[in-house]
Parts: sequence; structure tokens; C-alpha cells
Amino acid sequence: MDQRLTPVPVVARVTERIRDAVDLVGLYVGGSLAFGDYRPGISDIDVLAVIGGIDDAARDRLTAVHLAAIEADAVAGKLHCAYLLKDDAADLTREHPYWGHGELYSRAVSGIARAEVLQDGIVVHGPPPAGLLPGLDDAAIRAAALDELRGYWSKAVHRREAWLEDVYVDLGLITLARVEATVTEGRLITKREAIERLGHFDVPAGLAAQIAARRRGETVVLSGAERAERAELARGLMLRGIERLLA
Repeated sequence: MDQRLTPVPVVARVTERIRDAVDLVGLYVGGSLAFGDYRPGISDIDVLAVIGGIDDAARDRLTAVHLAAIEADAVAGKLHCAYLLKDDAADLTREHPYWGHGELYSRAVSGIARAEVLQDGIVVHGPPPAGLLPGLDDAAIRAAALDELRGYWSKAVHRREAWLEDVYVDLGLITLARVEATVTEGRLITKREAIERLGHFDVPAGLAAQIAARRRGETVVLSGAERAERAELARGLMLRGIERLLA
């Protein structure tokens, strides 16, 4: 077993159940666990599974697998599992079954998620991912990083109320720094390194310190007025950062 899986034995247990539920060809872990930035209780566990196919009965079985896993071990609630259909693996726009936030729905599997698995993903089941996933050259990875901004974040930045929440502030600004590193240096970086680069987007030291503290699992208490002020600051930084990177 890959030693990077040691903090999360739930992955191996759930993989066995997934094998019983669908035609599992390969299963890989990317994200913070693969890149050495995993924070127990804070980080999600990003899984990319390649499957032979799926029907309604298989969807029901997968849902049952995940719900049972969460009931047995709360850590399973951090699992975010993309189920990539093998025959459609080359199509970056194709939506695939995806488990996250307590439900199974459909979404595209981003180029960045694929690149992470191809670069240094943890093989839990099946052959190395390069045997199943089409390769991505540097230009394709840079384009995929920019797509993160063009798609979700270009819309999210206009939802004012959302930026009162810590998750939007933290993930949004961290995404800016990660995209910049990919576009300018051709690197996929961890959230930890991204926090260290927030100054590239004029993020004040105090706000960067708050983001770092939450990443460590610490509670940061803000008054309603402070939260509202932070929301407008973060939105402005995000808008300018998106404009700069997409220019």
C-alpha cells in the first residue's frame, strides 16, 4: 500500500465496496493527499475512479456504498469521488457521475483533477493512470487551470452573499495563486504553497494569516462587520485577479 494512504484507511475500505458495486477499472487519489498537503479533518479526499459503465441500479449501489461508509466512519464524508466512464475518458466536457456533499450527481472531470492524478496520483486499484487517462501537455494543463477561473469562479465572484462565508474567501484566493503558478511556471502547487503566494495578488498579511490559520484547523472569530468588510475585500481581490490572469 502507498504510504500516503496511511492517514485514511477509509479509502481502501470504500474501494473494496466500490468494486462490488460497479465495473471498477482503476481508482486513484489526487489532491492534497497525493501532494503531501493533507490535513486530517480539513482536507477533502479527492478520488478519481475509472469505471466500465453505469446504469440506474449501479448508481443506487454507489450511493448506498458512500452513505454506509459515512455512517461507519465520518472521514468518509470527506471523500469526493469522480466516476470517469472509460469509453468517454478523452472528452473533457463530458459529465460523469460524481459523489460529493452527500449525493451522487453529474459533472465534468476537470483537466486539473486529471493532471494531478497523472502527475503524482496514488494508485489504489488498477493499472497506472497513464494507461487509462489521455495525457495532458503543458498547454492543456495551463488551459485547464484558466478554465477554473472562466467557469465557476467568474460566476461565484458576483454572488456577494457567498463571500461572507470562509470557504469562498479561502478557496477563491487560494485558487488564484494556484492558477498563477500553473500558468506562469507550469506547476501544480499545494494549497500550502498557494497561501504563501497570496501576496502576489495584494492579499493583506492579516487576511493571509486568517486563511493559513483555518487551513491549520484553527478557529478565526470575526464580528458581523468584520466579515462584511472582508467579503468586499476578498471579492475585489478576486475580480482583479481573474481579470489579470485571463487578460
